[in-house]
Amino acid sequence: MRIPKIERLALPKSYPTPVAMKSWSQNEDHYNPDLWELEYVPYRYLSGMADSTLQDRYRAIIRNMRSYTQPERDCIPINSYQSSWYWFRKEYQTRLEIALREIEQPTLNHECQNINESGAAYWKVPNGTKNTFRYGKREYMRQMVEQGSVRFSPAEVYEREENNEARRDDELQKHSYIPSRYTTFTHQSGQRLKVMGDVRRTIGGPNYHLVCFSCVWDSDLFEDFQADTCVEVTDPAEFAKRLEEAGRSVFIGWYFHHCPVQYFDPYERIKNEAYDSAMSKDFQFAYQNEYRIIWSQMTAAPVDGFQFVDIGPAQDIMKMYDRDGREIRL
Repeated sequence: MRIPKIERLALPKSYPTPVAMKSWSQNEDHYNPDLWELEYVPYRYLSGMADSTLQDRYRAIIRNMRSYTQPERDCIPINSYQSSWYWFRKEYQTRLEIALREIEQPTLNHECQNINESGAAYWKVPNGTKNTFRYGKREYMRQMVEQGSVRFSPAEVYEREENNEARRDDELQKHSYIPSRYTTFTHQSGQRLKVMGDVRRTIGGPNYHLVCFSCVWDSDLFEDFQADTCVEVTDPAEFAKRLEEAGRSVFIGWYFHHCPVQYFDPYERIKNEAYDSAMSKDFQFAYQNEYRIIWSQMTAAPVDGFQFVDIGPAQDIMKMYDRDGREIRL
């Protein structure tokens, strides 16, 4: 097969340390688009995708690159979605699949060509490396700060049609796919069966309620979440402690947990990669840098509908900002 020549983005100027690369049995060749081509063509993991879905994937990758391709991320090995290199490889291989199909190529505009330099603009004050952020309507954000009223939503509501693209997802099940061209099913008679479409693998888990934050300040998230206000939680550990203590009378016998969401590519799974239905998401949402707080039902009695957990006034651990980054005095 002839590999089409496609334009290449300007890549990061530095690599992970030799020790970090060696820990994954890598060297600098693994960070070269020539190898990315040789990896992809024998196993076209995107080959079963519809053209429109492939274009949507490409747009999602570019959106994520604006958040994840910064010089400080260049030192992270390519296997991790936290690495700049991870996203450059995904961008290249997705665009290569588009070229192999001979369909219209995405336009590489100025923003895309200089994405490694422009990404750092999304790490503004307030600094999202230690604090968490919730974007929403001012009325509800004020209630959270002044009264400590935090709403936990049932996981199933996020699949409803009224949610916009930034919110809509199947939170109770997570899916990954194997291309049909590399899949064989055999009938008990020994006859090989033709596979129609990609094979979907699905995992699930117990019901849970959640409230979502972000690990970063990103002005674009105001539009994505139809928000006019952002609450910065300046002490996430203390906030979680108060939520756990107050929530035990609401979610009796439920399991409490909080941590950053882990993102995965449903079409190219990493060997031995662990993911679950509650704390993992399709990497199309990676730009949200979500920090999730959940109550999981496990074997306890069910709790139906939206539930409020009240921790009391929280001005000591929260601040409010408008979309221009100006603090809102209470």
